[in-house]
Amino acid sequence: MKRASLLARGEYNSDWISDFYDQAHHWWGDDPQEPGVHPNRVQTVARLCGPGPLRILELGAGGGNTSAALADAGHTVTAVELSPNRAGLAQKLAARPHAGIMTVHQADFLTLQLEGLFDLVCCWETFGVGSDADQRRLLRRISQEWLTPTGCALLEVYNPYKPAAETGKDIRLQPLKGVPGSVEMIEKTHFDPLHNRWTDEWVPVEHPEGALAQTIRCYSVPEFQLFLQGSGLQMDYLEVDGSPLDFRSNRITPAGPLMDAWSYLVRLRPIER
Repeated sequence: MKRASLLARGEYNSDWISDFYDQAHHWWGDDPQEPGVHPNRVQTVARLCGPGPLRILELGAGGGNTSAALADAGHTVTAVELSPNRAGLAQKLAARPHAGIMTVHQADFLTLQLEGLFDLVCCWETFGVGSDADQRRLLRRISQEWLTPTGCALLEVYNPYKPAAETGKDIRLQPLKGVPGSVEMIEKTHFDPLHNRWTDEWVPVEHPEGALAQTIRCYSVPEFQLFLQGSGLQMDYLEVDGSPLDFRSNRITPAGPLMDAWSYLVRLRPIER
């Protein structure tokens, strides 16, 4: 089946998501994350949300490695992933023994109905994949349907400054060792300042007609704070690479870690009604 590139379509929609990540599984293998990412996320959950055990909902769980690491730490984890290929990988991990419990849903988290409430909703590298309307719907679902009154959400939010600085740069990448479907690629970075969207294009060198791209909406910190209005959630913590930033201060900040960060991590809590 031929998969159409987001850039070839010429306009933003969500049709690219499943196509891209199903193919990315072949290009990048079962787990494309850098070493240490999954245990670091487990540590982040313990540091920012308490040791648990917690009932956790992970949205956009990919191949399930972070969910599995959280289940190994004793948490009860529900993983939701849209891509059938990646959800299949997560289901294999869920079948292994864990200190906690891991279950997987292959579904769209904007429409999936789940029972019960969660102590933590986490969204790693996924917030901003759809439209602004999608993100508002997601935030309302977190607030109104999923979080306990004392729970929290951890969201990685993409930051516009780094993608804007990197736009137009091409990187030539060799095939990954041990990944049968990996090929020599050119990664191209695009930034759309009108819509604050970073688009990451992957072009196979020998078959450029098979190029695919992913795109994500980027939010500056003040924009994200405004975006939360009406969601039922409030931001009470912000960090970049594990270092907290004082977003409540009026101090002048001419530069800093946000200038070089692809994303920042926020902790959200329900607003008391």
